[in-house]
Amino acid sequence: MLEAKITVKSFDVFPNSTIKPSAIQRYMQQLAREDCDALGCTYNQMRDVNMVFVITKLAMHIEKPVFAYDELTVRTFNNRVAGITYEREFEFFRDGEKIIHATTQWVIVKYDTRKLVRPREFPFPIPEHNLDCGSIEIPRNLNAKELPACAERVVRLSDLDENDHLNNCIYSDISLDYIPFDRKDDFVSEMRIIFHHEAKIQDVLSIGLAEKEGRYVVAAYNSTNESVCFEADCVLGKISR
Repeated sequence: MLEAKITVKSFDVFPNSTIKPSAIQRYMQQLAREDCDALGCTYNQMRDVNMVFVITKLAMHIEKPVFAYDELTVRTFNNRVAGITYEREFEFFRDGEKIIHATTQWVIVKYDTRKLVRPREFPFPIPEHNLDCGSIEIPRNLNAKELPACAERVVRLSDLDENDHLNNCIYSDISLDYIPFDRKDDFVSEMRIIFHHEAKIQDVLSIGLAEKEGRYVVAAYNSTNESVCFEADCVLGKISR
């Protein structure tokens, strides 16, 4: 388990100073890595045995708007292993109050082939905490795969990470680019992403959008390799003035 303090930066926020989901994800990604580092499971050590973690699902709930320069305490831990899935939790506190909770699911794959690796084949021990922490239930899918296309998005060099694919933080940015977000009054209160198939540089994503029962639903079909890249949905809240 890792606990750290962060300060929301000016480049983490929308024009109304509320934090972007992608910024939350970047803090989560870094802290998860640091937690693994402390367990003797660094990225370089995993690459040495041709293995990496990749995220498969994410859900976050933002109880109240978070603004630039807010000081937060973040706690992350691998809560349990279910089958081939590692379930990692994140809790963000402001002045002692939990205002963000995120649940993520990860799997281990061979770096070169992307073939799944079972936890018993992973040479580094990752403890399970099994805490009752308000984990967010994430469905298998969001029923968004057949949405009509409204735009295209090409994966560029700046979108890539060390695994040489579209970084998980970019998925929420792509999703939010196409919803009617009020830059003055809105903040993202809920976000869910199902990562189906990775996207590589120059892949073309066909973006679909719909509104269903108060949620904006986004799907991305990878036209280059003919697979569903991801599904996402979000709920917007209003900033109290």
